[in-house]
Amino acid sequence: MMSRTKTISAITALFVIAACASKTDGGTGTGATGAVQIFVLPEDSIANGLEPGNGPENVQDGWTVRYSRYLVAIGNFRARRTDNGDAVTDPTVYILDLKSAPTSGYVAKEFTGLAAVRWDKFGYDIPNAKAGAKALAPTAQADADFMIANGYSVYFEGSGAKSGKTVAFKWGFKAGTSFDDCSSPDGISGFAVPAGGTVQVKPTLHGDHQYFDNVTQGVEITKRLAQWLQICDKDANNDLTLEELKGCDVVTALPQPPYDLTSVTDQDMDGKITVYDYVDTQLRTFGDYQGDGECPTRASLR
Repeated sequence: MMSRTKTISAITALFVIAACASKTDGGTGTGATGAVQIFVLPEDSIANGLEPGNGPENVQDGWTVRYSRYLVAIGNFRARRTDNGDAVTDPTVYILDLKSAPTSGYVAKEFTGLAAVRWDKFGYDIPNAKAGAKALAPTAQADADFMIANGYSVYFEGSGAKSGKTVAFKWGFKAGTSFDDCSSPDGISGFAVPAGGTVQVKPTLHGDHQYFDNVTQGVEITKRLAQWLQICDKDANNDLTLEELKGCDVVTALPQPPYDLTSVTDQDMDGKITVYDYVDTQLRTFGDYQGDGECPTRASLR
């Protein structure tokens, strides 16, 4: 018969084994783990611009849009399992030059040793840049310093052109937003970690939301329109400033219809809705997932 001392030792050993299993596989009991790599991708509309035309991805009032510079702050990547509450997070914030992004995107983070199951909650932030944000190569340190000094979440330069008219813009916004409950384009939430392998997840940043005719929630059912670029250039000097946007009335620049401005908010708190508020609101929606998948739970970050 086993002695009492040996019995206690055996029970203790079982508890140790169980605890180790819980740490390595999230309590599934399988012991299988894997990894997730997070790639940040710019959508084609940032890299290649927007073309005029009648297709769903075209600017339907004849404008061509090109970007020459596109900077963004992104980070605080996080994932969670709702079945047992396990979670991983990395609070690091990066500054990325999306015009110079590697072909496969920026590898921003890798989480290893995750249970090989579905992690059904994934999210990230596009915050207003603060001290400590890191330039991720090939982003220049000067670009990171610029974003931090101004507290921008996104900054872009470019132009719109139509019928021989070109309007340039250089705009920075403090439109910090968190994006959560991300799902793939087919509606599957989060990601599944393969046993012994690595899954790639790709927050995807879009450059066309500024031209949507409504503020989308979920599936993007919208047209792209850009005539307001010319309307808001009040001094007709072919350089549209943020101050001009703040003084540009939506009644003439964004007529309803075709625009639906129901969800546009007074972001600069001046008591009226302007085209600046419209663009700022749209820039709080441009974070997607796995291409065109949505992150519908959004919250303002100040």
